Amino acid sequence: MALSCLVALLCGPRSALAGNGGEARSILREPDRPYGVVAGEADASAVVQNPANLAYLYGFNAVIDFAFNTKSSGRRGSGLGVFAAVPLPWQILSLGLGVQGLWREQVTSGGNVDTADAALGKFTIAAALPLMRWAPGLAIGVQYSRLFSGVNQLAPGLNQVDLALSWRANRYLSLALVARNLNAPRTGTLGRAAPVFDPELALRPLGDERLEFAFGMRTRFGGDVDQILASPDPQIRGYALQPRGRVLVGGRGVRLYAEAERVAYFDDDETKVQSFDAVRFSAGVQFDTPHFGIAAGANAGLGTRGADGLHGASARVRFSRARYAEVLPVRPRRVTRISLAGKRDDRQLAELVWTIDELARRRGGVILVELRGTGFGAAQLEEIREALLRFQDAGGRVVAYLEGGALSHYFLAASADRIIAHPHAALSITGLTTRTLYWGELLTRIGVKAEFVRIAEYKGTPEVWSRAGPTAPVAEQNRALMTDLWNHMVRVIGRSRARDPAVVSAWIDAAPWQPDDARRRGLVDDLAWPDELDAKLEQWLGRRVRIEPPPAGPDRPGTWRDPAHVAILHISGTLVTGESLNLPLLRLELAGSDTLAKQIARLREDRDVKAVVVRIDSRGGSVRAAQEIARELDRTRARKPVVISMGRAAASGGYYIATAGQYIFANATTVTGSIGIFLPKLDLSGLLDKVGVNAELLSIGDRATMRSYWKPYTDDERAAAMAGIQASYDLFIERVAAARAMTPEAADALARGRIWSGVRALEVGLVDSYGGMHEAVDRAARMAELPVRPGAEPSVRHYPPRPTLVQQLRRVFGLDLSLPLGSAVGLGGGPGIHPMTDPMTGRALSFADPLLRTLSLLPASMWHGDAPEALAVGPCHVEIDG
Repeated sequence: MALSCLVALLCGPRSALAGNGGEARSILREPDRPYGVVAGEADASAVVQNPANLAYLYGFNAVIDFAFNTKSSGRRGSGLGVFAAVPLPWQILSLGLGVQGLWREQVTSGGNVDTADAALGKFTIAAALPLMRWAPGLAIGVQYSRLFSGVNQLAPGLNQVDLALSWRANRYLSLALVARNLNAPRTGTLGRAAPVFDPELALRPLGDERLEFAFGMRTRFGGDVDQILASPDPQIRGYALQPRGRVLVGGRGVRLYAEAERVAYFDDDETKVQSFDAVRFSAGVQFDTPHFGIAAGANAGLGTRGADGLHGASARVRFSRARYAEVLPVRPRRVTRISLAGKRDDRQLAELVWTIDELARRRGGVILVELRGTGFGAAQLEEIREALLRFQDAGGRVVAYLEGGALSHYFLAASADRIIAHPHAALSITGLTTRTLYWGELLTRIGVKAEFVRIAEYKGTPEVWSRAGPTAPVAEQNRALMTDLWNHMVRVIGRSRARDPAVVSAWIDAAPWQPDDARRRGLVDDLAWPDELDAKLEQWLGRRVRIEPPPAGPDRPGTWRDPAHVAILHISGTLVTGESLNLPLLRLELAGSDTLAKQIARLREDRDVKAVVVRIDSRGGSVRAAQEIARELDRTRARKPVVISMGRAAASGGYYIATAGQYIFANATTVTGSIGIFLPKLDLSGLLDKVGVNAELLSIGDRATMRSYWKPYTDDERAAAMAGIQASYDLFIERVAAARAMTPEAADALARGRIWSGVRALEVGLVDSYGGMHEAVDRAARMAELPVRPGAEPSVRHYPPRPTLVQQLRRVFGLDLSLPLGSAVGLGGGPGIHPMTDPMTGRALSFADPLLRTLSLLPASMWHGDAPEALAVGPCHVEIDG
């Protein structure tokens, strides 16, 4: 409809003079293409269309444009263009280049400028600077072109400079302006080419690429107003005002396009004096696969001096590293390899789950899951298992490949349609074990006394430092947790392999299994070396296959700005005050309250973030850090939905944060609860006596040295410490009671430091439902009434952004890490007051410092900071193998 109106406006009454001198077209203008883009989507052809759009690329991009028009059409837009562009790391700059060849030859000559119709070439380089850090959606660009030809007398040595500005205002509106020919290049003996301003406005009424309209106008400036509005010059210059419009319709890999532009045609007898309004058209279809796309259609015209109708054709081929949405179903031969090797964190888990769900939406296909080398825990494997079940429900088939493996690996593999095992790797599904190291006797032998105060009897972490083994309540809860995990795994494996749980239990008791025995007893279905998997799958499926990894490269979002989305906020590691820090070599991850509080505040203010899913994989840490994070989430919940997704653990301080959510999801094997608090303190005075060192403490105030590591508690100090953590515990209980709609007495009965499996937590009311990130995002999107297309997933973004390598190095080598062993001897023993002579403070974080390897065995919140503080830490010393 919009194009019809444009045609009606542009094709008014024209002279009936006969003949066709052809289109008036500058030699500086590029060949025709299926459709042009000044404001809107970006590909490598932006090198010449609008260099600022290169800033929006997500990876390497290459485009080949081709147009052919018959000589009788009078069109001067035939040619070929090849373009390539790439964004540099850290989004500092995008670069591109292009080479084009133009063929302007016509059936009839064009008067005294015949040489303008000879062939020519054009070489272009371009650069774009993203300004999104300072002005969201904004980018600027520049391009330089040089023309060359051995036969066209106007082209050789001609230089062209363009400047461009693009602004993606939001998901619905994109604006751009390209100033072309700013250097006013001289075109042979015909004088200088006037600058051309090319603005365009693009609209997406639905907020995505399903429907797009664009309107623009090439405006040539030069001379006074009368000259600008006068008829065009001979065929090397068109109208001073050339409006155009385009429309694109479609989605998921198929789009229809149409474009129209006002142009000038001349009569072949009067090229100097009379021009005629005409409209050029292009229309066709575009198909996309993840890394390859093609668009092709017809070129036509109206009012073209006897050449109305079909003029020719144009096409575009695109190659990209970024993944586009595609139309093609899963190829029958393709088997997608999902390798879990080296993966352990929740962002990697989310990538795998979303990849499997994307394959499920394409219906059919086969997934090969390789479990060797995974660092995922049972709860994370459970989320992958649920994603594979959704894939199977959509008509897909799953094969699991085991090279040995423990019970948790078999727990995932059992959900597959077929299990193939390595012929020389035993299946070690020997059960579940825990390992807890108790240091109390060692500390006593070296003269160190643990003087922790805790609430309450199930809070087992302090016992690790004060006893040689667990108390009865702690031993009871550890056994209950193990039993819950065992029962769940055995039931799920039995259901998946169509066996009674008693049979599965017998399998585990008889492990490890040699591969041949495992196949005979039905634990696995086949045996194969890795290089034999193709043949085994072909035999099973009855067709030839090709095993391929999932499509690589970043996903192209298909929207101009970050769409309305669900934010997934990751809280991983030990909770500490200050900034977050990750030390992969030590497997040490600190979730800093300052880092997270700032990020939550930004999410609260971001209008594109419609809901927040908080993914917790933490056993707790600093009480103050948990309180600060929960406070920011409380404020956010007042403005948009907040949903909790528990990972491997969301215990103690992790559960404190979870109370800020409106709905809590946990996996059956999640470890949660541990609602309790303790205050750590080690009395090192006995150790000093053994080595002949005297700590002389000078203080003013009855309790000035209460938290000193160089003396034991007095009765008064112990009572004061207990009163402090009792107050914090009471606040914790009140928060749990309010969040879970129960009385404080009922909350206390479930608390007292007791840990719960996800299964039990659902039964007692500490969580709302089973599920992982997928279910949490779906729930959050529905609560926010986020519009999602049928068959699609809500758009998600992960926060905080991963720190760059430079940021990590700065944090590691530039962080002043104060140790509580040395900080309490300052004046008053207060946090942040350090004596200049204290040798135990300062830069303790160094890879050369052997102390770090000892600290990595302790809860980070015990040694990170200026002084001992109340901690809400779950059973971080219990490791479950299997």
